[in-house]
Amino acid sequence: MTIMTEEDIARLVGSIFNPESKKRNIVKDYDQTKNVDYEICAECGGDCCKRCGCEFSPDDFENISFESLKTEIEKGYISIELIDREIILEDRSVYVLRVRNNCMPIVDSGYRRGTGCILLTETGCKLDYEHRPTGGKLLIPSKEIKISLLGRDHRLCHSSYGIEECCYEWRPYQDILFQLADYFKDKNFPCSI
Repeated sequence: MTIMTEEDIARLVGSIFNPESKKRNIVKDYDQTKNVDYEICAECGGDCCKRCGCEFSPDDFENISFESLKTEIEKGYISIELIDREIILEDRSVYVLRVRNNCMPIVDSGYRRGTGCILLTETGCKLDYEHRPTGGKLLIPSKEIKISLLGRDHRLCHSSYGIEECCYEWRPYQDILFQLADYFKDKNFPCSI
């Protein structure tokens, strides 16, 4: 059993409540030899993609402006999702961009998971590795399977870029994402990819 010192506790609390410290620690390793395994994905049929679309990082866009992101969102495969503050231990909820889920609106509350990624086909993702969002590029396939008591086993694949990292990276752009959410709240565009 490890006993934490006051300094360890202060560092842990600081990393939770200071998003800049977390932001600096986000490592993005785009090594395709680790992040792509077509055999594993073919075996499970994209189990993770059937649950939810993956997260975009601001790094996935050349320009973070209202007009530039509006043009991208109008292609119909990006959603603006409000992540509940309790999920990320923040003082407020945070808007992020992720790949849109099937049958879901562009402005997505995020509470209805399980409709699956709009870009998933029977042969995999519509996007090649280079054009996938960061959350998809950094998904690490696993051969290990978690046995579920509910009868739905799934692989233990994980992303090194999860919702917490995504929220911290999008935090500086909340004004733009709020404006986009307001603009798209009553609009719908079919996926053009």
